[in-house]
Amino acid sequence: MIYHTNCMRTLTNQRALDFLKLYHIPTMDYTPILGAHLIRNFPCVFKVDSPKILHKAEHKVVHVVHHKDHAESKFHALRKKGNVISQRHVDGHEFVIQVFRPPRGKMLILLGIGGIPTDVHEHFSVRPCPVALGSARKMIDELRASEYITTFSGKKTKVSSLEKTIVALSKLALKENVKAIEIDPFILNHKFGGVADAKIVA
Repeated sequence: MIYHTNCMRTLTNQRALDFLKLYHIPTMDYTPILGAHLIRNFPCVFKVDSPKILHKAEHKVVHVVHHKDHAESKFHALRKKGNVISQRHVDGHEFVIQVFRPPRGKMLILLGIGGIPTDVHEHFSVRPCPVALGSARKMIDELRASEYITTFSGKKTKVSSLEKTIVALSKLALKENVKAIEIDPFILNHKFGGVADAKIVA
C-alpha cells in the first residue's frame, strides 16, 4: 500500500516488500484476509493494513494466531481498525534495520537487536551508506551478541542473509534517493533470514 503524507510517498506492507525484492532482499509476503475461515495453516500472523497505522507494534495490531477460534476472534477485533493481512509465522531472532539521513550529513544505516527500542538498547551499530560486505559483518559483531546471533535452537543461523540485506539496503537508499527505510523486524533462524515488515519513505 502507498500512502501520501506532506508530499512524501510512503510504501508499507506488500508494496514495500515488493520494492525490496527488486534488490534481491528476502522477504515474507502478505496475503489479504477476507475471513478467518479461509486460514488453513497455523500458526500465522495477523496484521492491520491501514493508512492511519504505520507502526503496527505500537498500536498492538500484530497477533500470532494459533487455531481457528483464535483466528476468528482476532480477525473481528482487527477488522474494526482496517483491512486484515496474514503472514506465515517464523520463529527466530529479530533485528531492526533503519536507513536515514540526519539533518546534516550522509545517509546512514543502523542495525540493532529487535524487541528493544534502539534508543535504549546499549548495543547497536551505524555506518554511512553504502556498506561493503566486510563492514556489514563488523556491524553485526558490534552488537556484542555473537552467540545469540549465530545460533538458533542449537543450529547455525543464516547470518549471510542479514549481511547481504545490510549491503543491499545501503545501496538501495542511495540509488533510489529515499528519505528513510525501516525494517522491523528482520527475522533470522537456521533456515531463513528475511524482512517481515518494512516502511519506505520516498
